Amino acid sequence: MSVGAMQRSLQRAVARASLADDRDLAGRIRDDGQRLVFLLNGLVRSSRLYQAGNAAVDALAAEAAQMLGRLVGLLGAAHVVAVEDQIYVNEIRVRMKKLEQELLDQLVAELGRHEAGGLSFHAPLEPEDLKALARALAGPAGEAGHGRSALAARLAGLPGVEVGGKYRFRLKGEKPSTRQDAAEVLRRGASVVEDTLARLAAGRLPHPLLVRRVVIDLVDALDADSRRAATVALRQGETGPGTQHLLAVSRLALRLGRALELPDAALSDLGVAAMLHDVGYARGSDRDAHAMAGARMLLRQRGFHEGKIRRLQATIEHHSSADRSPCLFARILRIADDYDVLTASRPGAPPLPPATAQAAMWAARGTVYDPDLLALFVQAMGLYPPGSLLELSDGRWVVSVSGGRDAERFAWPLARVVRDKEGRVRDGAEEMDLFVLREFVRPKRVLNPASHGVDVGAALEAVQRGTP
Repeated sequence: MSVGAMQRSLQRAVARASLADDRDLAGRIRDDGQRLVFLLNGLVRSSRLYQAGNAAVDALAAEAAQMLGRLVGLLGAAHVVAVEDQIYVNEIRVRMKKLEQELLDQLVAELGRHEAGGLSFHAPLEPEDLKALARALAGPAGEAGHGRSALAARLAGLPGVEVGGKYRFRLKGEKPSTRQDAAEVLRRGASVVEDTLARLAAGRLPHPLLVRRVVIDLVDALDADSRRAATVALRQGETGPGTQHLLAVSRLALRLGRALELPDAALSDLGVAAMLHDVGYARGSDRDAHAMAGARMLLRQRGFHEGKIRRLQATIEHHSSADRSPCLFARILRIADDYDVLTASRPGAPPLPPATAQAAMWAARGTVYDPDLLALFVQAMGLYPPGSLLELSDGRWVVSVSGGRDAERFAWPLARVVRDKEGRVRDGAEEMDLFVLREFVRPKRVLNPASHGVDVGAALEAVQRGTP
């Protein structure tokens, strides 16, 4: 199927998906999910009270298997996620009456004993499988720090069952209690992204709720301290290149989305779309085919809502040129995607300095890139984006550690000194504001760190440490 045909098919599907259909789907997920939670909790409690083969346990297991089969058939995969005193089934919160909350709390507590935050079901289970699952949950927890892995080992023989970690999800309107640190958020988010890629490679559906949590934390980090967030290295070496790319593109896209003043809901959708835009690569597709392969994978998730539609469009169109009028998210992702690719190490093509990469993209505005969005991106990044190595007019070498700040300071970043006037290497602790010093010193030329053996990361890390 061509890109155009996929787009037309998607548009027809969107036209058929009315708000009433979405409400009906959400209601079915909520009702069936609530019943499944009750049944799972009942199975765990019953497994402590009765011997295997008890008629009451068999009846619970049979009904739970039927309910799980309905949810997997409806959604493609059922993710039961405990969030403090709440439970979500996929992205739908299961609401409990006051007297029912105790049952939910009991299941959350059982998962918590094993240091787990949820269970994912990628295939229906037989009643005997569900009884085995209940016995494992009711059994003793593993050693501290290894509880989840111990539970996962006990469930290894059950088809399509995965144990999820603990997560905290901010409720709508709730402000973060502590300042989010971008570097720490990226470290936590990397495990979620790698798990998502592993699921996709195995033909399983992604878990949007967990991906959205990473995005919310990234937005919080950007809002809490935009300067520190800007100086975190776009790629973290501890993870695979695919994970590094998705996290980098997400951060860049969110920065552009914030500059565009997107509302919080749209910003969250943009971040999730950025995290999932290359999912087609997880199944081995090449560059030309991965967008279509990714869209087909995302279409396996049942139901339509605005966030999913945006993800699908961005996945299909993120390599489209500006003259083909792709959707807003795709135009944003094209800029973020290409900037990360140009500035990252890759086989056969050394990385470009950030300022050089940005200049190359600027030359393609209006054809490859949306000219207005690219102008906004450049304004946010500054003439010399963070990580740019500059030679100053007085002979010092500095690394830019700020974005554009504002129109007046666009070409005058904050910088850390990495070589003094005499050519001696410095540790990047000394900071200077080139705007304040503009009458005495100015950027003379952009240098390539790789050609001169300069580690610009040391200067960026000095900002993260809060020095001087």
